[in-house]
Amino acid sequence: MDDLVVTRRLGRGRQAALASGWFGLNFHWLPIGFVLVQAQVAALVPQDHVAIGIGVVLATGGVLAVVVPPSVGTFSDRLTTRFGRRRPIIVVGLAGNLVGLLVMATASSYAALLAGYLVIQLFNGATTAAYAGLIPDVVPESEVGQASGALGAAYNLGGILGVAVTTVFSLIGHVTLAYAVIAPLLILTFVPVMWAARGEGLVPVAPRRRRTVGEFLSPLWGGSFAWVLLTRFFMTAGVVVVSSFLTPFFSTVLHIPNATTFTALWLAVVFIFGAPFGFVGGSMSDRLGRKVFVYASSAVQVVVGAFVVIVLPSSVPLVLVLGALFGVGYGLYYAVDWALAVDTLPDPADASKDMGLFHASFTLPQTILPLVGGALIDGLGGGARGYRGIFVIAIVCFVVGTVLVRQVKLPPRPR
Repeated sequence: MDDLVVTRRLGRGRQAALASGWFGLNFHWLPIGFVLVQAQVAALVPQDHVAIGIGVVLATGGVLAVVVPPSVGTFSDRLTTRFGRRRPIIVVGLAGNLVGLLVMATASSYAALLAGYLVIQLFNGATTAAYAGLIPDVVPESEVGQASGALGAAYNLGGILGVAVTTVFSLIGHVTLAYAVIAPLLILTFVPVMWAARGEGLVPVAPRRRRTVGEFLSPLWGGSFAWVLLTRFFMTAGVVVVSSFLTPFFSTVLHIPNATTFTALWLAVVFIFGAPFGFVGGSMSDRLGRKVFVYASSAVQVVVGAFVVIVLPSSVPLVLVLGALFGVGYGLYYAVDWALAVDTLPDPADASKDMGLFHASFTLPQTILPLVGGALIDGLGGGARGYRGIFVIAIVCFVVGTVLVRQVKLPPRPR
């Protein structure tokens, strides 16, 4: 950590500024990953190849999302400039991200859509790696829970407004116009981050020998941080395997008209009900502990998944109620997600690299699960059986995440 930065309290204003980037990132990623890619693929490929087409785009981009953050994070941990070690990388990453958004917005072929998505994953991964390193750099230990809650709240609110904007454009028949709002808002939300992170990275880093691959990946081999990464992998996998195929599920199985618009609406409900836990959950976890939030999250999401598998509801109001419950479970976990990572970081000197590995545990499921889910759905004929199968996978993932987090040993909470 940067000792000159973390010796004084941040206060809620600076915490909110630091969290604002997560608002922009989810305003960006939620519509792209769960609405725009699905809608654009459906318009560019034959109907019987939509599920696997979605899976290939998300999985191919996910490879970069796994590799880039820890690599860039390592570079960031050793960088010293008069502008800091994290902020220059964030600026370059945001500029490249804008190029990818332009390519996706104007894509007239599946290949162009895939290319734009890869550009976004490359540069956004760099931005996220450096941004993730800022959190342990500037947040004092006594404020980790509050900061995690602020991040979770900003993330959920970004998702709410992102899908709201996408819904409006979908209703007027021009869903890709959402890119014109996503791009400038992403940039604007990082302006407060630059202010909140002032002073980071000004102390030169002592030279260190080049590490082997085994040393680079050593946090994965044991210890509480490794259990946190595995927990995040499975909790994210449970969400991704369902959300990657919402539009075709609503359209082909539940026969809901204008499935793209309904997907955006359903996601908005999820984040509306998840957001309050970001506001209060982080601070509450400083008193109640982090793990209880993960247990409660899994329980709620397993109940929702089991209900869908058994009943396969077709009532629109009931489906929205299930979205609200799913949002509660989602919000409970992401209230403590970052706090679990910061609490268990192996070495503050490698904060950005290790937070890059933490980010990879979020993106790796996005590489694997869309391909698995797409192949399962298409392999079972594209009907109800396939979609029931992806909900079963989600249930298993949430249960495994609950088991794994029990292995995490957290430090005593500051009084």
